[in-house]
Amino acid sequence: LVVDADNRITLANEAASVLLGDNDGNGESGRLDLASAAPELARRLQRWRNGWAQDELPMQLNPDQPEVQPRFARLLAGSDLALVFLDDSSVVSRRAESLTLSAMGRFSASLAHEIRNPLAAINYAVQLLEEGTGFNESDRRLLQIIRQQCQRTNGIVESVLGLARRERATPENVDLAAFVRRFVLEYKQGQTLETDSIEPIINDTSVMAQVDTRHLYQVLTVLVHNALKYGRIGQQPARVRLRVAQHERSAVIDVMDRGPGIPESVAAQLFRPFFTTSEHGTGLGLYIARELCRANQARLDYIPVPAGGSCFRLVLPGPHTLLPT
Repeated sequence: LVVDADNRITLANEAASVLLGDNDGNGESGRLDLASAAPELARRLQRWRNGWAQDELPMQLNPDQPEVQPRFARLLAGSDLALVFLDDSSVVSRRAESLTLSAMGRFSASLAHEIRNPLAAINYAVQLLEEGTGFNESDRRLLQIIRQQCQRTNGIVESVLGLARRERATPENVDLAAFVRRFVLEYKQGQTLETDSIEPIINDTSVMAQVDTRHLYQVLTVLVHNALKYGRIGQQPARVRLRVAQHERSAVIDVMDRGPGIPESVAAQLFRPFFTTSEHGTGLGLYIARELCRANQARLDYIPVPAGGSCFRLVLPGPHTLLPT
């Protein structure tokens, strides 16, 4: 847009005309008063003219139009004519996200080296301890858990690196019924649940799917960890259930809790990278989980539960249903 000193639009290209309500893009908006056509945009323009910093928050000029981020500049030095650029906020957001993820990929490569070294040292120390004779059966079980978790953490590092490099998944036929039972057992052995509980709900003898088991384990770990952390009301213990079922040519795993649920405004941003409602969170868990699902041609969605609680649904391709790569 070109706006004069009296806030009248003297020129508008087709895209700006549509945003201002001229759906035919015929330039009718070129005779409008900006305060009438877009009051909030006129207010921001006036603040910019008064020397205030530009407001970076996106805005919507019309209900049926995408959100935009306005930018202002003088048409000529000393001129009262102002140029108003209306940038599609979704494009700006995707560009910023791409830059952020690119930086994360470079950072994760160096971080992996720093994590692997202490992991290797811990794993080697555990192997030496296991060779000793002064341990009872309970002590050896604790050493085994340490070694398993070292291996699991190393697998997570590898998955993050693979995500940054966009490595392909290596799916295989997996019995989800047996896999989820084993996952729950290992999670209970490796975590201190106290009064919280986690249980599988499996009615079928076997539920077959195609998935990279390393990726599936990481996805379930993220979902269960979140459910135990956020899926409680007050001081009540968290109760997490993993339901496995066969749905025609696909298999479904529901990770459910009985907590307060997730507000709609938060649910819309759950899978965005670096979005978190916790001051101690990274905002990467659900994003990486969904990306790992996509790498396996699977789908991860949040399903509101009307009766209360939350459900994250993982839909996996059944045997022989993967698309060619």
